[in-house]
Amino acid sequence: MTYKSQTISAIVITENNAATLERCLSSLHWVDELVVFDRGSTDATLSIARGFTDKVLFHPSRNLNVVRRDALSMGKCDWLLLVEPDEWVEEMLRHEIDGVMLNTPSHLNGFTIPRQLRFQNQWLTVPLGDEPKRVLRLVRKQQWLIRDNWECSLAVNGDVGKLDRPLGYEPFTTVESLFGTINKLSTLAAYQYLEAHGTANGAQKPANLIFKTKLAAWKQFFLLGGLFKGITGQTMAMANTLQVFLKYAKVRALTVRS
Repeated sequence: MTYKSQTISAIVITENNAATLERCLSSLHWVDELVVFDRGSTDATLSIARGFTDKVLFHPSRNLNVVRRDALSMGKCDWLLLVEPDEWVEEMLRHEIDGVMLNTPSHLNGFTIPRQLRFQNQWLTVPLGDEPKRVLRLVRKQQWLIRDNWECSLAVNGDVGKLDRPLGYEPFTTVESLFGTINKLSTLAAYQYLEAHGTANGAQKPANLIFKTKLAAWKQFFLLGGLFKGITGQTMAMANTLQVFLKYAKVRALTVRS
């Protein structure tokens, strides 16, 4: 066991995130090092970032896998905390991380953190589309790796623990941006599905698309209670149902194209 406080580098990768970045970076004032990796922002992202840290770097690559590897490699501290620019660290999560840093089991090289979605000033109990409820974001330096998959997910060598307090997460602030996000997520989900299952399992059939969409509607509106959670809950239920429809429609389109 380790009984001394360890240091943390927070890594934030940005691209035109002026609308959410200030809340993100202000929630990280307690870390030992804050590094912002920018992918070519044309809005106020850079000026906001420079108000919080002098370690604001530009990365020319459009390959997220490469950007994440290089960004994490810049962290100098014992542990690395990867935070998206539309997320923020709640105070209770900060205290939980502080406690873990004082007493970290030596066999643990990372910690998953739950994410809680916020939309129109309301905390939601369901994730957006197929996104995981937990994400690996706190990793020990020199024990991490970036998987070569569509989402360029973070992984570690060794065991992973769990934190209980959530990251706040608000990837959209309007209905328009919500459905734009759903369109992007459905494309990612379609490629992930084909990567995992291939093209010979019937997913491209119209009947499968209809069945999956109806099943998603029942789950979102009734099983998860979206119908009874006001206009915000109903909007999210509709968005998640649409994400499933678009996912399988894009699987079908990509299968036919190939």
